Amino acid sequence: MKTLSLTLALLLALCFSADAHTREEIRAAYEAIETAGDQSPYAALPSVLAPYDAGALTDAARAEALDFLNFARWLAGLEPVTGSGIYDYQCQHGATLLAALDYVDHNAPRPTDMDGDFYDSAHIATTSGCIARFNWMRPTILREGVEYFLRDDGEENLGALGHRRWALNPAMAATGFGLANAKSGMSYVMMYAHDLGRPEARWDNVCWPAAGDFPAELIHDHLAWSVVLNPEAYDLGNLNPVVTLTEAGTGLRFQFRPADGAGDGFCALNLEGYGAGPCIIFRPDFTGTGFTDYLQNQRWHVRIDGLTDTDGAPRPLDYDVTMISLTVQDAVNVELSPLEATLAPGDTLALRADVIPAYADDLTVLWRSSDAAVATVDADGLVTTVAPGECEITATCSGGYEDRCRVTVTG
Repeated sequence: MKTLSLTLALLLALCFSADAHTREEIRAAYEAIETAGDQSPYAALPSVLAPYDAGALTDAARAEALDFLNFARWLAGLEPVTGSGIYDYQCQHGATLLAALDYVDHNAPRPTDMDGDFYDSAHIATTSGCIARFNWMRPTILREGVEYFLRDDGEENLGALGHRRWALNPAMAATGFGLANAKSGMSYVMMYAHDLGRPEARWDNVCWPAAGDFPAELIHDHLAWSVVLNPEAYDLGNLNPVVTLTEAGTGLRFQFRPADGAGDGFCALNLEGYGAGPCIIFRPDFTGTGFTDYLQNQRWHVRIDGLTDTDGAPRPLDYDVTMISLTVQDAVNVELSPLEATLAPGDTLALRADVIPAYADDLTVLWRSSDAAVATVDADGLVTTVAPGECEITATCSGGYEDRCRVTVTG
């Protein structure tokens, strides 16, 4: 079967590295994800009543889900995974079993009228995969399931983030997908998660959001940050992490002690066997801060102290995350402050120009004075008066939007 779209494969190969990716690279990779269009994801419809039939998914639907998974893994500095016909077969049977039962259960029981071989294939998938249950159905639902596993939202998932850790497991080499709809209309999506076909993978940690430019569309104020540690790189018997999360533009600062579950929001240190290693989890509490959501141009810094390497030496973790948008965000206005000023010759005044919205791609502002004999302005908006008279200082942002400050210089 098709593993991932050729365009995306070439892009990831050209710019794959453990280093952070740029906004332009990320947007190009996102645009290259194969889309299934508005066609049904089914090549053959499953039957969730006896005699049961697992049906089949289209190549395009599976490729779209796999491309999105590999896009996320690339963001995290991980190798891509391939599709597996065996895993697809098992997951399609697993999704059909869950749709027949119409509830989520990793240890789903066998319906009395289900063939034993059918159930055995389905049970392998339910015990070895990530499961999502949605109350809608549309052509992109497989991809939406992958995004759900990466988000891992819901309070019941918060303490472990197991779906995310499996999806971003460095040792994962292959996966498969399944989809079936219950008679109630609920949709059941499966992704095979327990593949360990890349035991030689080299890594130290897996951060989400990942260091460097990172899509703001993939992290929201109700979702947690996570850092998975490689047991071969860190001393797991001496973990007492202290996480400090700051954002310079807003002045926000949060601190967490995950081992104690104490801090400025939710935090946890989960040592259970999800994915590749223990996980540091932290989610800021933005109550009362005026914070709405993660947006392009925010610059977050993560510092984790209290980590040691396998020799017992301190090994703190420091990285920066710059939020970007997956699509171009144009400026729509610029607002200048103040709009009027009366000054004496030789005075200076620092003008402030805010590009609207603050998450626009280009925040550049160009300055000019209508009469440099009265007042001049530099590239940072600093006005210096020269002689009595009146002039206008104009700030212009991308798109040609302008705002003006009238400056009067007294005699």
